Amino acid sequence: MKKGLILALVALIVVPALAVMASTGLTVWKLVDGAWVVEFNPGNPVGNEMARAYKSGEAHGECNKEHWEIEFTTEVQVAQWIEWSVTGTKWSWYVRKPGTYITDCIEFTIKSNGPITIGFSGFSSPTYVGKEAVKDYIDAWYGYGEGNMPEYLEEMVPAALLNESEIYIPDSLELHNTITRKLWNMIDVVNCNTACTYRDSGLITITLMTIKPWIDPETGEYKEDYPYGAEE
Repeated sequence: MKKGLILALVALIVVPALAVMASTGLTVWKLVDGAWVVEFNPGNPVGNEMARAYKSGEAHGECNKEHWEIEFTTEVQVAQWIEWSVTGTKWSWYVRKPGTYITDCIEFTIKSNGPITIGFSGFSSPTYVGKEAVKDYIDAWYGYGEGNMPEYLEEMVPAALLNESEIYIPDSLELHNTITRKLWNMIDVVNCNTACTYRDSGLITITLMTIKPWIDPETGEYKEDYPYGAEE
């Protein structure tokens, strides 16, 4: 009997507390070209809205006292976003005779409202595509810089060491406005490189460092099972 009474008391205490923390989705409009357009319909969420809003924390009171104080809170959680572009994903060289050559050709831009990292994997020197060669690879380097001339290079890394490096870009005004760099590729073709095609492919991974818990990291869209507006 005592056990049942205790459970009933717990229910009376916990249920109202949960009710207070419950949240309700609100319709959100976005100003587009001078007109208000519905951005979020809580009755029909699609996941890729640009903004959502919820209300929570009801309050009420009644009696004859003179003053009442009601605390209101506006909390805005902003997710980290990114915009990036690259004007090419392949360098194609056509070399008639041995020598050391360098080219830029490819421009990379990145824009974000938070710190990011850029990692590398799978890179190596371009390797001979055929069966046999006197020297079956071509030494290669990768680098970046702001200008259009080799002397403006900020860093140049051998292909073999690129996978061990990581670029960290901290949060900054420049990053918010757009960072632009030229990507460079240098090769050293020597007499021992047999006439044929040499090739290498690698992977560049950009990682956002401050992903919010309500963002699906795989899709970048809203998580539908997140307790919006009910966080403690």
